[in-house]
Amino acid sequence: MRFLQSLQTHLARQYVKLYPPNLFIGITGSVGRSTCVEAAAAVCSQKYKTITTNPYSDPVHNISHTLLRINPKTEKVILELEAEHKGEMDFYLSQVKPKIALFTKTTYMPGTESSIVGEILSEQQKLMESLGKQGVAIVNWDDLALKEIAGQCRGNVLFYGTDPKNCTVWAGNIGVENFGTSFELNSGVERVKINFKLLGINEVYAALAASLLGVVLGIPLTKIKPALESLESIPHCMQTLLGPNNSIILDDTNGTSPVEVEAAIDTLLAVPARRRIVVLGEMRDLGVNSEVMHREIARKIYKEKLDLVFLGQGETRFIAEELKSLGFWEEKMESDLQSSQLVSRLLKTLGKGDVCLIKGSKSVRLDEVVSRIAKKT
Repeated sequence: MRFLQSLQTHLARQYVKLYPPNLFIGITGSVGRSTCVEAAAAVCSQKYKTITTNPYSDPVHNISHTLLRINPKTEKVILELEAEHKGEMDFYLSQVKPKIALFTKTTYMPGTESSIVGEILSEQQKLMESLGKQGVAIVNWDDLALKEIAGQCRGNVLFYGTDPKNCTVWAGNIGVENFGTSFELNSGVERVKINFKLLGINEVYAALAASLLGVVLGIPLTKIKPALESLESIPHCMQTLLGPNNSIILDDTNGTSPVEVEAAIDTLLAVPARRRIVVLGEMRDLGVNSEVMHREIARKIYKEKLDLVFLGQGETRFIAEELKSLGFWEEKMESDLQSSQLVSRLLKTLGKGDVCLIKGSKSVRLDEVVSRIAKKT
């Protein structure tokens, strides 16, 4: 199997030499990357015949497989580039060097020193530096860490975000409506309202990055609008589902990082609800800062006064310990729960008008909890 994978990688590396570099668009980041790929593909498809990596496949071999799918009719190739571990970006760039790169968001949490965050930024910086003088970097202005590495780009750097003074494309009047997100999409003097089916501020940033890509490629906002509005939620990425007793489940079990958890809680707070309930699994692969980051999430929960908290096992114990030390009401929290116990608690607890956020690292498999409590439609 390893031989076949190596052969596929070698073939892909040789095959892409037949095509011009401006065919390729890379998307990296820790938050909203998969949504950005979907949004960018929808926008590009308004003008170009576009192919993209599969969001459900192993990212390493996904790249080679996608490159080998290129044919003479292909006009744009969008590649999702993970940058969570040292050396990943080197592997991708050994096969193809995109001329346009989109940077979504890092796992940066203010006030927290993390070698992991530094490693991720180092990998992303490799993509930034590879663009060359003819390249274009599309960067999140509201991400402090990304703005720092943007200075390493030798090509053109364009920003998106919520600041009209510094962003080529920006969002205004962001709001939550009917478990979707609405916002005004601006570029220069152009403005259109987007009624986005996807829920949450991270999804808006993904849409902005894709929109700026569209502007770079000469696609007008009037065509970007229907492309964005056609998008459906990616399974397990802030997906809205009907739960027990007419409750609402926010399924965000596709992965997690501290900044994602904080953003997900902010989204939970933005939607109308009788009670706001959170189910959290542990955040894995955080290294020496794991305890600090779990305790930071506890402080977020305490500050926002969530109604009920159910915690899984492992390092969620730090969340439980911190909540107790802060004086969070014990009757509002249960911890060290196995998946079967989470299912049981939620089936008994959730009622009409409740909104329940379920989030944890993909390897914790809280998606199985969702599948057991969500009503089939």
